[in-house]
Amino acid sequence: MNDLQYKLFELESKHRKNATAPSKHLRVFYGWAKLGKVRKKEAISVIFENERQREERTLRAIAKYQHTVFVREQTMQEMQGVEGIIRVFTEYSIYLSDRHINGSLTMALKANSEADKNHISLKIRNEIEAALRSHYLLTHKDYHEPVTQLFLEFENDN
Repeated sequence: MNDLQYKLFELESKHRKNATAPSKHLRVFYGWAKLGKVRKKEAISVIFENERQREERTLRAIAKYQHTVFVREQTMQEMQGVEGIIRVFTEYSIYLSDRHINGSLTMALKANSEADKNHISLKIRNEIEAALRSHYLLTHKDYHEPVTQLFLEFENDN
């Protein structure tokens, strides 16, 4: 055996020994969902990798679903549910048309940050928020934050 074949054999045998343990390098992809015939509403798309495959295949599959702006590794807490999942990816979306968000980019980014607060640090959440915000504002140059009514004022005519 030459050196390359031996190294591949070592890697394969090491992989077989650790086949029951989840992969240590699963990733989370943050981006904006691609719109098309199936998906018609704008949303923040968060895709969790459940199983590793060839890098080019992963990136091609992710590119079908979203415009990726940020990638990070999953925490051990996030990887707990990976065993026994049939799907290669799990996607969560935060729709801008949701009644709680009401078209507000700030509210959508806040909801995404709240969802991640138990798993990642504030610094990384701020980086994700900045990347999502900058990409959205680049593609929606005429975007303005919607005006929301915070309270009611009643005038008394007495």
